[in-house]
Parts: sequence; structure tokens; C-alpha cells
Amino acid sequence: MSEDNEYIQQLLSEARSGSRTGMGRLAVIVRERLYPFVLRTTLNHDLTEDILQETLLTVVRQVTSLRESLRFWPWVYRIAWSKIQDNLRRRRVRASGKAWLLQNQYQGSVAKATSENLLEAKIYQETLQQVSDVLEQISRQHRDVLRLRYYEQLPYAEIASLTRTTPQMARVRFYRAKKSLKARLLACCL
Repeated sequence: MSEDNEYIQQLLSEARSGSRTGMGRLAVIVRERLYPFVLRTTLNHDLTEDILQETLLTVVRQVTSLRESLRFWPWVYRIAWSKIQDNLRRRRVRASGKAWLLQNQYQGSVAKATSENLLEAKIYQETLQQVSDVLEQISRQHRDVLRLRYYEQLPYAEIASLTRTTPQMARVRFYRAKKSLKARLLACCL
């Protein structure tokens, strides 16, 4: 075993025994080693920092669950890769929801303007803008589940697989999202 690997194993055993110093040193080494990997993947410094923080937090929380200490680096890289994929998935979901809303906003206002008077089209457009603004105020989880259920009309089982929950939890989140949206819309209109 190399000297560097022995040092990592020593820090790992200290961290597992509850040593804050050992955990801190281990976190510094993990961050230094992961930074180039995550940056090459994301090509964004701010996003890299966010992913590194999430990864380090997971490592700190789960270091005691690592069964084989010799598999430390593959375990850490797997966590980082998972965090990168989660972030990419969230960005895709958010982008598709905004694109859908913008497309339907434009099509809806054009259809309204041609069939009815301009005042009604303007009211319709403002209403859509208010709904869009309120959607930005609710949590990301609620926005995602509303978009998946209402706009993409996915069943709860598919929503659960996309959001990494159970179908029952997807239903609960959908109910809470509707409740939150309703409360904010009512507050906005009063």
C-alpha cells in the first residue's frame, strides 16, 4: 500500500471513530481530488462547488456505512457522479417545464388575440404571467411534480421513478404542491 493510501486509510479510520479533525482532513483531500473531475464534467465553477458540497455532505454522513475501506475512492467518485446526474436531471426537468410554459403562453395569447379582442388577450397573458411567477415561488419539488402530473400527464408510478420516490409519496407531493399553489395564488389575487 502506498504512503498516500495509508494516510487516507488512517484518516478514514479516524473519521469513522468520530474524530472531527480526521473527518476535516479527509474532506479536504476528497475535495482537492474531486474538484478537477467534477469541473471537467460540469464546466461550471459554481455548479462544481455546489456538487462538491453535496458530495462531501453525503460522504460525511455515510462514512460509517462504507464496508471496505480500500474501496473508498470508487465509493466517493460514485457519490459525486450520482450528484452530477441528479443535478443534470433537475436542470432538464426545470428547462422542459419553462419551455413548455413559454410555448403555450405564446400560442395561447396568439389564439386569444385573433379570436377575441386585445383586452382579453392581455388579461389572459397577465394571468399566465401571474401563474408563472407563483410557480417560481413554490419549492422545486412542488414545481416538478405539478409539471409532470399536469403538463406531461404522467401517472404517479412514472413520476415516482423520475423523482426517486414511491408512487404514494408522489401522490402526497402532488397534493401538497396543489395546496401550496392554491394558497399562493389566492394570496396573490387578494
